[in-house]
Amino acid sequence: MESDSGQRAERLLGQLHEWAMEAVGMPREERASFIAEVATKYYDHAVQNGLSALQAEEWRKNIDDWLHALVEVIETSGGAGGGHA
Repeated sequence: MESDSGQRAERLLGQLHEWAMEAVGMPREERASFIAEVATKYYDHAVQNGLSALQAEEWRKNIDDWLHALVEVIETSGGAGGGHA
């Protein structure tokens, strides 16, 4: 049986992949603001759930970094049609 934290991690990875695919479908000039918006929502949610501002900022930065990296990997691998932006 998978642990609760393992299930949360799986859900997070799935959600990050969905957002990365959404970003790949956008024009390049819109991607950074979309990713920043998603990361900010994670910051807000983290603060609402008891993380300190410093911890939430680290979480926001991680989400931002992970999404940028996923977009790059998806484009490099030809996902979403190679990102026709």
